[in-house]
Amino acid sequence: MGVVRLRRICSFLAYLLTMVALLSPGTALAALEVTDDAGNTVTLEAPAERIVALAPHIVEMLYAVEAGERLVGVLQGSDYPEAAKQVSRVGSYRGIALEAIMAREPDLVVTWRSGTPRSVVERLNALGVPVYESEPRHLDDVAEDLRDLGRLTGHSKASAQAAEAFESRLAASRQTLKETPRVFYQLGHNPLTTLGDEHIITQAIRHCGGKPLFANRSVLVPEIGREALIEARPEVILSAARSDDWQRAWQGQDWLPAVREGHLYTLDPDPISRPGPRLVEGIEQVCQALERASQSP
Repeated sequence: MGVVRLRRICSFLAYLLTMVALLSPGTALAALEVTDDAGNTVTLEAPAERIVALAPHIVEMLYAVEAGERLVGVLQGSDYPEAAKQVSRVGSYRGIALEAIMAREPDLVVTWRSGTPRSVVERLNALGVPVYESEPRHLDDVAEDLRDLGRLTGHSKASAQAAEAFESRLAASRQTLKETPRVFYQLGHNPLTTLGDEHIITQAIRHCGGKPLFANRSVLVPEIGREALIEARPEVILSAARSDDWQRAWQGQDWLPAVREGHLYTLDPDPISRPGPRLVEGIEQVCQALERASQSP
């Protein structure tokens, strides 16, 4: 049985037990229990009232499940929705202040497994602060995180609606193209980097009918040499940016089919880069770009 499937079964059973406790007259409220993306069991005696979220996508998830008002601390860059800009900052990607987190007296800290320093997570665990580690690596994981955060905050109904809305829109966006375009996702230009198979953006490219190049590399962010890119012959190049300026670096490099045919597409960076509720908007942009490229003569 796969880890993802096991996690879903455990989370569903925990949800059923919670609902039974809520519906049984004279029964004390059962502890809230979920399994996070790291496989850890997270248990709360009561819905979290004071939450610190250590990544923008987590902030968006909490607002999506109607628990945004419980936030007492976030990182710099947490700017969506508008209300998130007013929440106290406890650090940034350059550094997280444990003292600032503890000063907020959280009863739940939601971390980003690949972004939050392990030292911070370990210290929170040592201090007895409940920690939920979020790390959506597959498209379905976003909905699962929404459901988990809804249960931990007492907003199961709102989280179920948010998760179902995400899943419905995701299913509607899936496409199969007549010919599968070879897609290079440009993360950085100097050095030239892309994303490996375990990244959710790579999953999005497949979801939209494309073949993500270099997905077989063993690291999450592989560096790509010029010769390897020439040999891969990308037919579409995607990159997340605030403008099309990144495309200028490819001018004159017509030895790449994507450049020669003009199939360079800029994605809105926040939706595609944050594995939260708005990820589906980024996926729709990917699908539209690949469809446009496939229809080109």
